[in-house]
Amino acid sequence: MLVSFPALVKPILKQLCPHNYPVLNSRLFFEIWLTFVLDQSLTSMRDLFYRLNKAGIKVDISTFSKACKTRQDEHFCRIYAELIRQLKQKNPATAQMLFPIDSTVITLTSKLFWMQGYHQVKLLNGVNLTQGNPSECLIHFGQGHDAKFADRVTGMIPEDAIGVMDRGFASWDFLGQLSQDQTRFVVRLKNTMKTEFEHERYRVVWFCDLESQTEFRLATNVELMTNEEISEVYRHRWQIEVLWKFLKMHLKLDKLISKSVNGVTIQIYMVLIAYLILQLIEIPEFYGHQLLDKLRYLQLELSRRCSIVHWSYDLLPETLVGAS
Repeated sequence: MLVSFPALVKPILKQLCPHNYPVLNSRLFFEIWLTFVLDQSLTSMRDLFYRLNKAGIKVDISTFSKACKTRQDEHFCRIYAELIRQLKQKNPATAQMLFPIDSTVITLTSKLFWMQGYHQVKLLNGVNLTQGNPSECLIHFGQGHDAKFADRVTGMIPEDAIGVMDRGFASWDFLGQLSQDQTRFVVRLKNTMKTEFEHERYRVVWFCDLESQTEFRLATNVELMTNEEISEVYRHRWQIEVLWKFLKMHLKLDKLISKSVNGVTIQIYMVLIAYLILQLIEIPEFYGHQLLDKLRYLQLELSRRCSIVHWSYDLLPETLVGAS
């Protein structure tokens, strides 16, 4: 039986209270965000509120903006963790899971952020290529090199996985910490890192990409792989870049509409939640099975309804969603 979008979203909406705020309750707040992220026909949040108001949902964008600034993100964190758990159950772990980790930077254009000294927000997490789920995410406002978050990165890598990282994480202290924690890794070394004294501590694998004429040096503590296999493992690091591209191009990660730190954090969690929903839902085989196929299929379903807010009337007919 196909796991449809309604079957997946209905239990999520049931977790959110429809009556805890008199104007914009938690369930409606979540539905508005989910509609904005998933509906490709929307170019701005104002477009969505115009659509909601015309269809009888009496809530204005100023109330939504205040909610983004003051509401706690605990509901979103909990839903994010629950969807990751479901994805792990759907795709069992294997002995050689690859887990690329990297960060992406989104520019903050609002002058309200500049006044606080913030010009960018960094999202750092990994993705399990076997199970398809991202890891616990780290959202950091302001400048900060990837190596600064080494302690958090160590906890992101699952026990049976191989962490695959670029030069931003490369330092002998960090590699030593990973080895001490018995975490397997493949990390590209910086050009300035000397390896002649480190061969006894870690394997250093050299390979050359003939297409780009680039030489790579990789440090690893994985023993039961050949040098060719280690180089192939590192090539899979590009999958985290594919994740960022999908989130920015199709789920509006590059369009941070909130002008508060709390609101940006909520939007980032909603983008990741939408990604997990796409991973979990199944669509008729005729439409394809890639994430983009699922997103396109979902656009067909959304085109028959005004928004996910209105779709929820069908999902939860016993509740007047959005009622004050």
